[in-house]
Amino acid sequence: MKKLAAVLGLLVLSLHVQAIELRLPFNGRWFVAQGGDTLNVNDHMKVRAQWYGIDFMKTGGPNQRSLAKTTGTAVEDFYSWGAEVLSPVAGEIVSTIDSFPDNPLGTKDTKNPAGNHVIIKADEHTFVFLAHMQKGSIKVKTGDHVDAGQVLGLCGNSGNTTAPHIHMHIQEAPTFNEGAGQNPIFHAIDVDLTGKHFAQVDWPVIRGLFVEQNEPDNASVPATKAATTAADTPAAPIARN
Repeated sequence: MKKLAAVLGLLVLSLHVQAIELRLPFNGRWFVAQGGDTLNVNDHMKVRAQWYGIDFMKTGGPNQRSLAKTTGTAVEDFYSWGAEVLSPVAGEIVSTIDSFPDNPLGTKDTKNPAGNHVIIKADEHTFVFLAHMQKGSIKVKTGDHVDAGQVLGLCGNSGNTTAPHIHMHIQEAPTFNEGAGQNPIFHAIDVDLTGKHFAQVDWPVIRGLFVEQNEPDNASVPATKAATTAADTPAAPIARN
C-alpha cells in the first residue's frame, strides 16, 4: 500500500511538467532497479540533472522475475545484455557516443559515467538520455529523426555501471548533468506492484516495479516471487564527472 501511494504521489507531481508522450525504452518485461523521487529508492536523486532517473533490468526465467540466466558472474549472464534499446519518444538525435568498451563485472568507468549513449531532443526543454549501451551497437547518428519504438542500439555495460541495464533520465538541457531532471510518465504500460497487476496505465515508475509495454489485448506475467540475483544489488547510478 505504501508503494502504491508513492507511485500515485509521483503521478500527481509529474502531470504538470510532462507534455510529451513516452513509451518504455524496450519491449518485454523489465524490473525497475532504481526509480522514484527519494534517495531511499533512487540514487539518481543525488544529482539535480538526473532527478527521477531510472535503471531498468530485463527479467526472464520460469517466473519472469530473475535478472540473470545463471549466477550472474559475467555480463552475458544477464537478460539485459544485448537487448534492444528503443526510443521512448519521437524526436531528434542531438548526440551519440558509441566507442567506449563494455566493462567486465566488478569494474566501472567512472571517468565516462554515461558510457555509450544517445541523447534525444523531444522539445526545446526536454532531452532524453539513454545510457550504458554496447560498444558499436548504436544505429542512429546526430541529426536523425527517430520515432517512438525505433531501435537505437543494444543494452550493454559501458560507463559507471555494476551490471547490464538501461539508464534513462530526462533533463531540461542537452548537456549531460546540466539543468534539472524531469519526472517521466510512461503511456499505456503494464505494471506489477506488490502482488497487484495494473494494465495500460499512464504512470511514473518507482524502484521495485515490474513493467511492460504491451498491446491492450496482451496479458502480462502475474506477480509471484520477489526479484532475484542482481535486484539485491541495484545497478549503479550515473555519477558526476
